[in-house]
Amino acid sequence: MTNKKFSRGGQAGIAAIISLLIVGSAVGLAIAAGDGPGQSPTTVAGQAPETVGYVNYETPELLLAGHAGRPLVINFFASWCAPCRAELPDLAAAHAEFGDRVDFVGVDYQEVSEASAAKLLYETGITYPIMEDPRGALLQELGGLPTMPTTIFVSADSVIIERHHGLILAEQLAERIEEIIAAS
Repeated sequence: MTNKKFSRGGQAGIAAIISLLIVGSAVGLAIAAGDGPGQSPTTVAGQAPETVGYVNYETPELLLAGHAGRPLVINFFASWCAPCRAELPDLAAAHAEFGDRVDFVGVDYQEVSEASAAKLLYETGITYPIMEDPRGALLQELGGLPTMPTTIFVSADSVIIERHHGLILAEQLAERIEEIIAAS
């Protein structure tokens, strides 16, 4: 019986030592790769940023005017919205395909956590500008209905061509983008 207790205790001890080595190595690497004096914060490869670099347009008119002359796709999303999470990879792909001809702006709607938003954007590959809509005023002014997600398609002359409420499929997204390119 003593051997069984020892072997269980020995196994637990070995597991504890291995865990300490792993944690110690991770901490050591983090310190070695960390930010030194005078360096700016860095993002570790494979790790989502903790904040979003939001752009600011104070009114819907300024948002549209800021992109006048180019078609525009405006997507309202939030990290707490499951359909938003589902469609964001398609928006990232559309931006990669059409970004040379169409501007994209994401609007973070009534977000509960900036860290959650940053993680979502990182995981879904979104690289276009993001702005905040903490009270939902911009969605109400541009989108009409407070439905999540909402994607708004704007022609180069700042005319809203369509408001798509709810999840948009990749094929629909591509068709609408082609329409606003053609209308511009």
